[in-house]
Amino acid sequence: MKDKIKYLNFIGIVLFVVILWKIDLKQLFHYLKTADYWYLILAYPFLLMLIFFKAIRWNVLMRSQNVKTSIFETFYVYLWAFYFGAVTPGRIGEISKAIYFQDKFDNLGRAFVSVVIDRLYDVGIRVAALFLLYPFFSHLFAFNYIGFLFIILSVLTAIVILIKFKSIHNIIARFSKFILPKKYYPVIQQNISGFINDVVMMLTSIRYITLSTVLTIPSFMCYCLVAYLILKSFSIEMPFSYTVFCLVLSSFSVAVPISVSGLGVREAIMIFLFKSVGLGSEAAVLFSLSIFALSPVLGFHGWFVNIMMIIYGYFKKKKVDVKLPEGTAD
Repeated sequence: MKDKIKYLNFIGIVLFVVILWKIDLKQLFHYLKTADYWYLILAYPFLLMLIFFKAIRWNVLMRSQNVKTSIFETFYVYLWAFYFGAVTPGRIGEISKAIYFQDKFDNLGRAFVSVVIDRLYDVGIRVAALFLLYPFFSHLFAFNYIGFLFIILSVLTAIVILIKFKSIHNIIARFSKFILPKKYYPVIQQNISGFINDVVMMLTSIRYITLSTVLTIPSFMCYCLVAYLILKSFSIEMPFSYTVFCLVLSSFSVAVPISVSGLGVREAIMIFLFKSVGLGSEAAVLFSLSIFALSPVLGFHGWFVNIMMIIYGYFKKKKVDVKLPEGTAD
């Protein structure tokens, strides 16, 4: 099944090429040429802050598993994962976060729990934002808010029923098999009991749910501010609330199995949303690609921090070697 889905990714790439063929590239480059890059400089601290809040949240989640590490280290690994994800295929960036800290856990299955739950909070805040903003922009869609509310309540009811009937073991097992690369899943399957126990603990602990939610909100707001400042830099006027709506709706494009990282699908969604408020396709594509570029930008930071850590480790080791008395074995 996964092999068939892999070939569907070309649909998104073809769609992206068609979109580039249809739009006015001169207008797109005009946006770039006349951009006010001071807004991007202003957005930079918020970009780092959103990762910092995520790093604290991940740190909190690991502490719930009795694994203590510094916030600086989780911040470093978060950035490093962006770099690793940029230079490797699939979801290796997220996988690398669990592998980095696997020595702190009694099995690899438990190491993946905080990474998976950490991502679920990012998805959850987007679903919540979409739920809150939808009534203000429901006129853009064929079905009304009542229909949307019915869908959300149906999903929540289904989740409650499944948990009540103790089906969460199969749900998590199947979910893990879908999101993890094939070569890692057998390892998780061997340790699935510890994995599931920690997942249930994190999803039922009021304390850690509250802490994680409190940290998720400012992280998401920083992300929205970065996006809004990107629009301002290109002199694209759009209300902040609608900017957030575009972000959350387009973010679900990565889940569509016909594209690589939502490429093509995300641009098509942005074009539809931008045209609904009188903005051109060029502005939509530029904004979409700018959001897509945030991951490589963070990946560069991860690469830079990784190089600094290697240099620091080298000189630290060299300093220790120099202090060793003559004749002392290494």
